[in-house]
Amino acid sequence: MDREERILNAVKPFVPSGTEERLARQIVQYRCHLTITRDRKSKAGDYRHPYGKIGHRISVNGSLNQFAFLITFVHEMAHLVNWERHGRKVNPHGAEWKLAFQQCMSEFLVEEVFPPDVLTVLKKHMKNPKAATVRDLQLMRVLRSYDAPTEMVLLEDLALGTEFSLGKRIFSKGEKLRKRFRCEQLETGKIYLVSAIAEVIPST
Repeated sequence: MDREERILNAVKPFVPSGTEERLARQIVQYRCHLTITRDRKSKAGDYRHPYGKIGHRISVNGSLNQFAFLITFVHEMAHLVNWERHGRKVNPHGAEWKLAFQQCMSEFLVEEVFPPDVLTVLKKHMKNPKAATVRDLQLMRVLRSYDAPTEMVLLEDLALGTEFSLGKRIFSKGEKLRKRFRCEQLETGKIYLVSAIAEVIPST
């Protein structure tokens, strides 16, 4: 079994059917090391450029659903392509990266890969992609609908005044200010602005 076939078999359970060959081919082409990680709350994926004898490295959370995993992988692959083209000369999420992301994603923007609801929102997102998918609330909402059932809900789905836990802290949901809610930490009385699509656990 050659390297491309090993990579194909490794990524196949995490991505939409029919995309694993293209991903494996890209990883081999750029001599990239892919790590599928445990869930990380701080980020969905990561790219690290080569240094010394270490080549390109991409990591993606294995806890993501198949559509979110593919989008995250392509996002990070665009960083790799951008590095190959420009090195340190450009902004990591500047116009050059956006172009690379659009080019890398173009072959996947079909109904054979994404369901219609995801595809519609993703096409809109790709017209001017953001530095992080979580900044596109509409895309995050539709992707989350394909997650496995969990006790967690989006903050925006709770009624005002509802108490909830975020990490180890307990809050009460307050008024909405643009894309965030004004929430009071019950233990300290401090006010925090929490994203509307933060995943929280309602208090019972």
